[in-house]
Amino acid sequence: MKNIPIFKLEFDKKFQNKYNNLSNKIFNSKSLSEGMFVSKFEKKFSKFVHSKYSIAVSNGTAALEIAFRTIDIYNKEVIVPTNTFFATILAIIKAGGKPVLCDNEEDSPDVNIKEIEKKITKKTKAVCVVHVGGIISNKILDLVKICKKKNIFLIEDAAHAHGSYLNKKLYAGTIGDIGCFSFYPTKVMTTGEGGMITTNNKKLHAQMNSYKNFGRGSNPNLITFLGSNHKVSEFTAILGILELERINKRIAKRKAIVMRYLNNLKNNDNFNVIVQSKGRSSYYKCVIKTKIRSKIIEKYCKHNGIHLTGKVWGVPIHQQSIFKKYSKNFSYTNSDKFSEYHICPPNYPELTFGDIDYVCAVLNKI
Repeated sequence: MKNIPIFKLEFDKKFQNKYNNLSNKIFNSKSLSEGMFVSKFEKKFSKFVHSKYSIAVSNGTAALEIAFRTIDIYNKEVIVPTNTFFATILAIIKAGGKPVLCDNEEDSPDVNIKEIEKKITKKTKAVCVVHVGGIISNKILDLVKICKKKNIFLIEDAAHAHGSYLNKKLYAGTIGDIGCFSFYPTKVMTTGEGGMITTNNKKLHAQMNSYKNFGRGSNPNLITFLGSNHKVSEFTAILGILELERINKRIAKRKAIVMRYLNNLKNNDNFNVIVQSKGRSSYYKCVIKTKIRSKIIEKYCKHNGIHLTGKVWGVPIHQQSIFKKYSKNFSYTNSDKFSEYHICPPNYPELTFGDIDYVCAVLNKI
């Protein structure tokens, strides 16, 4: 029996040697924080996602909060899927906004765009879309049109979607007004902890860049508004720079793994692997709709040495008691069902195709 862990992250000797060499340059430089390597990392990330501007910050949650504070959602509403990680909601609340939860599409992790349109009011300041598992919805352009028509901001929670695109003009992080990425260890690329904000708007870029640095203006001894401290170290930046050198190869491996799952499970009606129909997905997660309750599958897999990764999501926001006041008088039928009838089997570049074949062989026996 194989043992397939939830996650494994490896850095080869060549990677480690490059990191050590760049570290030596930092030690011999004049800056350990927000120096030339942070600037270089931001520019390289912008090139990767085709954005005009990028801002490196301390983590993905900070990226979201800075975005929401910059567009000023205080006492305003932000329409957001209930099918998301709680960091998305925390960022809205911390920025003084009210999250308005929306249900999924049927049998899908995608937010229901028709429901979004119905929930827009005079108090709506923004819509936050989440690229679940790195997959961009094929209805995203409909959402862009709605936001433009209603003159509201579109914020992308792209924590899963590094390098995802529908076409070469529609990269995750550039489809809306602001994109927010996470570099947590399990993500498509990592800096240990860290995040990035992307935008094509010069004014928003200047405001967000100031916000992460206390609210400083042209005079560094003064602040022009109450910002915060979300700066990053040069060591964080060099890890990000090196991750960008290998990210395309790692995304290609993630896709190959998802396609392996798709092919191996294609004759099993109990499983339906979700894929992006156009462009490229980062495939941070392999999301599989099931006809069997996920708890049954998880137990069977664990018995066979397979540790399934976290779902998207097992406990939607409206099911969490701390957020109950934001979900009163609404039902989230599709999200409730999807949370119980999907799995996310292991999907990271360190896996072998033999590992995937073993996982599929176990799934096909259920």
